[in-house]
Amino acid sequence: MKREMRRKGPRTLTAHLGRFVLVFVVSLAVLAALWTVIAPTYTRLVGALSRPLFRLVESPNATVLSTQGAETWIYRIVGAHEIAPFTWFDRYTFFALIPLLALVAATPGLGWRRRIVRGMTGIGALLVVHVLYVVSSVELSYAAMGLRTVGPLAARTLDIWQIVVRVLWEAAPIVIWVALTFGAWRRLFARLRSGDSAGADARRSSWTGALGTLGWKKKEGTP
Repeated sequence: MKREMRRKGPRTLTAHLGRFVLVFVVSLAVLAALWTVIAPTYTRLVGALSRPLFRLVESPNATVLSTQGAETWIYRIVGAHEIAPFTWFDRYTFFALIPLLALVAATPGLGWRRRIVRGMTGIGALLVVHVLYVVSSVELSYAAMGLRTVGPLAARTLDIWQIVVRVLWEAAPIVIWVALTFGAWRRLFARLRSGDSAGADARRSSWTGALGTLGWKKKEGTP
């Protein structure tokens, strides 16, 4: 009985983690299968928000962005009424949306309303990251190829900035998920610790009662 009570806490935590992994895997598989349907709409949204940002950071404007299905194509203006393809982003550039939503769906301790609100908030936050990624990566490529004039300090740090942009793009889903669900995880672990404390008190009371039945009494002044 003592061994069973001692293992109750870890089993409860294991159950939560096991459910989290299971729901995450299932959600990831379902959402990944739907990505071919989701990707074109999401790509158009990223393109629609990226175009005005390109116009804001470029003077004169040199970039033409076109979304073709789930792909984003970047053209550079090379003359009057003439453009040339510069680079493109494939259908999996924005795929991080899928694991982010799967992580939110699998997080324990969230009701459906909170889960939906956090999911929508996560989509909005990741959308901002993807827009900034498209614009910054293109502008950094221009600078690296000498197509955009930058200061000497910026020229020396271009490689560093390209690495920073890449790392932020890849880490964004995890960072956003942690920020959105930190409170839920904290409440879960607090509840588990509270349960362990209650279990310890119950075990202590049961042992005291058993020893009292056997005629043992605690001496005054002893802990």
